[in-house]
This record gives sequence, structure tokens and C-alpha cells, in this order.
Amino acid sequence: MAASELERLALKYAEEAMKSEKEGLKNRAIEGYSKAAETLLKLVKLYPNYPLNKIYVERALMYQERVRQIQMGLSYDQVIALDNVKSEKFDVYDGTLSEKPNISWNDVIGLDKVKEEIRKVVVLPTRVEPEKLPLGWPSGILLFGPPGCGKTLIVAALASELNAHFFYIDPAFIMSKWLGESEKNVAKVFDAARKNASRQRPAIIFIDEVEALTGIFSNEVGGEARMRSQLLKEMDGLHCKGKKHYVYVIGATNKPWLLDQAFLRRFQKRIYVPPPDYKTRIELFKHYTRGLKLAKDVDFELLAQKTEGYTSHDIEEVCREVQFKLVEDCKDLIRGELREAFMKDFLEVMSERRPSVSKELVKKYVDWNEKYGAI
Repeated sequence: MAASELERLALKYAEEAMKSEKEGLKNRAIEGYSKAAETLLKLVKLYPNYPLNKIYVERALMYQERVRQIQMGLSYDQVIALDNVKSEKFDVYDGTLSEKPNISWNDVIGLDKVKEEIRKVVVLPTRVEPEKLPLGWPSGILLFGPPGCGKTLIVAALASELNAHFFYIDPAFIMSKWLGESEKNVAKVFDAARKNASRQRPAIIFIDEVEALTGIFSNEVGGEARMRSQLLKEMDGLHCKGKKHYVYVIGATNKPWLLDQAFLRRFQKRIYVPPPDYKTRIELFKHYTRGLKLAKDVDFELLAQKTEGYTSHDIEEVCREVQFKLVEDCKDLIRGELREAFMKDFLEVMSERRPSVSKELVKKYVDWNEKYGAI
């Protein structure tokens, strides 16, 4: 496909995503932004000498960031943790959300052990007098596991419960080559978090894809080394003796084995977020089909049995595909009503949509958890 055709295709996806977002169609917006980013990155890969590649990479990163923001329930005016890179200037706002993320713990299906642990280490210190915790509390928390299992949702629900000052770090912007001041950017984020944080309203610094900042690098340039040293220094400063900072650094990763040991130690809590078990898969199907008309033959227990190994996101996608089948079968999309969803609809979709995470990869997470997990 020619570069100009890929450009037009990416623009089409982006325009459709923005339209869907204005109409409140969150899932379609996510799909559109994701396709726009993938198309632009494909263009860059196929045509490495294309003169507009730098702009397209920036734009693709912007679309990917918007996807993560939508998944966390944040509207445009709510995202004020970190600003975009503008005119080679990196700005940090005060980190205060004008509204809490539209996510609650009820939106996090299953994962009871994970929710209990993260609420204990983050919420509990804000509920009791600091004198009752003379040894302090963990300030670094790592959520690891397969993609699509709820790590981002957990952070959003936590921020919502605490009405926290929220700082979202995109490694792509922190590590921008043309920025040249990565370590200063890190310092700005932590400085703003410390200034805003209090027991009544703590600060959360969320680093998605944290391995991009804290991974093991064999060919590190000066700017990267300085940035990593600054991040280590800032994380150490959050749990110094005599200081009670209500600032939490939460990292999320799909590749925990890439983390540098020096950073691994700074994440005192390392919590495995696994694929959904049988009971959770039942609840996920109920959750994602609550807006559909279901026939009496739809058996959630059987669906849960047949989706062993599926992630939460995989099950959401199955239900979404069933939804589109109902729309496609409707002869009058304006006045007609959608038919019921039958068990065969789900089985047909599942026959063409396999789990996105292999058993071998899940075992790798389990093995890493046995070696490095800390809850």
C-alpha cells in the first residue's frame, strides 16, 4: 500500500474515533484510535525515509495515549497530569483531576485478592494516624501480568476512591530523544506530586509500560542513564526515614522480566494480575452482556468453561462481536429492534477468536511471580 493511502486510512480511522467518542461510543473510539496508531506506525516502518515520519510517530503516540485515557474513564478535560510535548517544552500541571475517573471497584470484575492488597497498602495509610504505622508504608507498587487483565482499571478505581492527585507518565514522552532533559522531566513530576499530596488526598504517579523506563538496557546513552538515576533517586526519597509522603508510584507492565533489579527493589509490592478464573469469567460475561437481549439458551457457565485462558479483554471482545452480529442482522437500523442473542452467536464468535495470551506465556508470569512476587 502506498504511503499516501496509509495516510488517508489513518486519518479516516482517527476521524471515526473522534466522532464515536463524541457520541459516547467508548469501545468504537478505542478501536478507531488503535487502528489509526497502528496504520501510522506501519507507514513509518514501510517507508523509513518518509519526510513526515517524525510527525506521524508523535501522532501515533498521541492516539495510543488517548486509548489508555479512555480505558481509565478520563475525558479530555480530566487528563491534566502531564501535558504533551510542545515546542520542546515539558509541562507538568498540578495533577488535580477536575472530576474523579468514572471507574469504581464494581467495574473491576473479580481480582478480589489483588484489590484487597492494593487497597491495604494505599488506602489504609490514609485512614489511620501515621503514628500507628511507625515503619511507614510501601510507596512503590508494581502490577504485572498479561495484557487485558485489568491493571489499568485497578489504578483508575483506586484513584477514584481516593480522589487522588493523578500523574500519568507516558514513557514515550519522558524518553523523547529531541527533548534532551528527561531527568528534569522526572524531577518535575515527583516535585509536583509531593507538593500536592496529603493524607486527605494522596498523589498517584502511574507509569504504564514501566519497563520502557526501568528495563535492562545494554546500550544506554547519557540522557537515558541520567533519567534512570533520577528516577531511582526520586523513588528512594519517598520512603526516607522521618518523612511521611503520601505519594505512590504505581507501575504496570506486561513484561516484568525486563525490569532492572535496581528498580525491582524500589517496587516493594509486586502484585500479579492474572487472567480471570472460571467464576470471574461467568461474571465478565454477565457484565458485558447486560445491555443485550439474551435468549434463554445462553449459558454463562458453559461460556466460562469454553473460554479458559481468555483475558478479560478477550471476553469483552467476544461480547462486542456478538453485539455487531445482532446489528448486522437488523434490517431496519433506525426503527427496527435488535434480535435476541443466542448461544450459537457466542459459540460462532469464539470459534474464530482464540485467546490472546498463550499457556506458555501465562506460565512465564506464574514462574516470575513465584520468584519475585511480593504481596
